[in-house]
Order: sequence, then C-alpha cells, then structure tokens
Amino acid sequence: MNYILFVDSFCISSTILGAEKHMLISPDGFTVLDNVPRNVWLLDGMFDPMKPMCLDTLLKLKGIEIPISPPEKWIRSMSLLISGFIPPWSQVMPPTAYKSFILNLIKSITETMDSLPKDYYKSVWCPGGQLLCNLKSAKIDTDAYKQEAVEIERDSGAFATFRPGPGGFLSPVVYDRFSTRTGRLTVESGPNILTLKKKYRKLLKSTFPEGTICSFDFSALEARIILAENGKVAMAPDLYSSLSTELFDGLVDRETVKIAVISELYGASKTTLGARLGIGSHKLEEFVIKVRSYFGTAELRKRLKDEFMHHGKVRNKHGRLLELDDPQDRLFVNTYAQSTGVDVSLLGFKTIIDALGTDGIRPLFVLHDALILDVRSDRLKDVENISSVKVHGYEAAFPLKFEKMH
Repeated sequence: MNYILFVDSFCISSTILGAEKHMLISPDGFTVLDNVPRNVWLLDGMFDPMKPMCLDTLLKLKGIEIPISPPEKWIRSMSLLISGFIPPWSQVMPPTAYKSFILNLIKSITETMDSLPKDYYKSVWCPGGQLLCNLKSAKIDTDAYKQEAVEIERDSGAFATFRPGPGGFLSPVVYDRFSTRTGRLTVESGPNILTLKKKYRKLLKSTFPEGTICSFDFSALEARIILAENGKVAMAPDLYSSLSTELFDGLVDRETVKIAVISELYGASKTTLGARLGIGSHKLEEFVIKVRSYFGTAELRKRLKDEFMHHGKVRNKHGRLLELDDPQDRLFVNTYAQSTGVDVSLLGFKTIIDALGTDGIRPLFVLHDALILDVRSDRLKDVENISSVKVHGYEAAFPLKFEKMH
C-alpha cells in the first residue's frame, strides 16, 4: 500500500474497520494490532473525554468530517440482512471495495493530520475533560425536593432532572462541549444545573456531617480576559468599582460602568446603551470612547476580523477554532471572550481541585464560570483561603469569589 508520511502515528479501531484487529498507521507503514497503543491518536467513532489521544475529538475541534463508514450502497445492502451492530466489512465487502474504503479513510486522515489542533487538545481540552469527568454525584434533600415538587404544577423543566434517586443521590452530570459555537457548556444528561432556577440550588445537600455546599466564581471573567488582550492587569476583586475610580474618578457609579463594559463586550449599540443609562448623545459618546479605549475592543475586533477574512474562522486565546456563521462586528469580541472564558474556567477549576486534593472535597457541578463543591467541615478553611487562580497563558492570576451556598 502507498501512504503519506506525517509526524503522528494513528490507529483506526477494529470497530470502524469491521475487522478483528485494529490498524496502526505510521511513517513505517501499516500494522494490525490486538490492542491500541496509548501513545497514538485513536479513531473509533466515539468522543471519549478520558481517552488521552482521541482522534475523533481532534477532528471535530477542527471542524472536519471524514467518512468513517463504507459507501452508502454497502450500508444499505447490509442493513437488509443484519441490524444492531457494525457488519464485519472486511468479510462482507469485495476485497477491492474494502481496500478502497480503507485507503480513502487513511488518506482523509493523513491529509489533515498536520493541521489538527493537537497542542490545544493536550494542554487545554484534556485537562478540562478530566475535571468534568471527575465530578461527583450530588445529593439532594429529598424531603425539601418533595415539598417543592408539590408546588410545581406544570412542566418543571430543569427541576425534574434533580429528582433524587436511592439515598438522595443524583446521577453525575454529563456536559456537552460541542453544542455551542464558543464551547460554552450545555448539559447532555443528568441534573441540568445550568438552567435550574437559583432558588432551587438550596436543595443540594452535603454528603458530609456538618459539611458545606459552596462555590468558586470567577469575578468579571470575560471583561478581565479582554483587558489582558489589551496588556492590562486587573487584580481588583471588584473590577467595576475599580474602573469607576480609575476611569471616572468615582463620578460614575459601579453599576453604570458595569453596564457600559458588558454592552461594549457584547456589541450593544450606543443608542441602546444610552437609552438604558439615560445618557444624552454627547456625554454618551465620551463615555463609550473612554471605555472602548481602555479595553482595546476596536483593535481586538479588527484583529479577529482579519483572521476571519484570511482563514474563515477565529481562534480563542488558547487556540480553539471558532465558527462564525453570521460574522457581524458585534459578535467577534464576544465570541472570543466567551470561548476563552470557558477554557480559563475549566483550566482554573482543574488547578484548584488538583491543589486541594480529593480528601473531603467533592466537586459537583461546573456552572459556566462557577464551580460548586461539597466540602467536609475540616477542609472548609482550605477552600475559603483560595482567592485567585493562575491559568495557563496568563501572567496574572484571576480573582475568585467564594460563597457558602448553605
């Protein structure tokens, strides 16, 4: 067989091959194996966050789809005979057709292998996946749940996903990291903490005697990410109060500054901002220019637009490729900030959990830029003492807010 030389070896699972053995492809040629080596990229048709080198995930991060099944005519013909499992293609397809299927599959992979985001996968994606896979089952106050459930007459939405199982425990949450364009998490299965009304979080119950349900929350994360892009370090716990003093000598209140910053990051028009703040046109122009200049959003937007014009995609801080089906000006900065915020949150929370260890510490949920924990009483002080976290790619640490939920 002919093959293309490339740096990384990869393995195609026997499941995809419809054969008894896996196939290893490397610059030295092709080898059939009983077991998949750990140091090669594996293609097996599954997105497994615990696989150290998942080629399926790598391809999806790049936005590439390759044909992992034989031509449709073979699938149709076999579906008439068998169902419920993958046919042994190596035995049922004519040798020439099977060989062509395998060669096309190998060619599709080797032609794109060098362009895949391997560094992002290893340094950012995998640590985030490890954090999410190691989240523990939360416990619910069963009596409190039943009492709340009586008052909910119609569709209970996310509340119903918190129905306690044996011992009051829930199934562990499983997140989807691909369903949004920025990588912002959605819940694939299990308790939907992301859409649960805040008042129902009180139903969470510690598994430890006199334990505490608490949380870490990044403070003004996306705003700090954009400031870092403009070369500014913002370590003040209350960013918006700090900006009120630094930019406006305290003459503009904190909430007005916060609204202005968020509007700038999310691309709200000046007319909308002015109406919300009740500021006239001249004063509003000065106000917006000062905020925009401080955050450098115009320069970042131009950089991202240029990248999109050249490559059809943009990258977040850590290198994740981002689609923009509707590349309006207002979306560039927000898309960059939100996607980078997802990575910063997961990396930061992984760092915290690694530092705290698992003795008396049970991470339960990631709620966007917050991490909910179940903490034993003798470990609570260790958790409270964490006020910031250093994240790969940034010189300064990110401030955190600690909160006892109950």
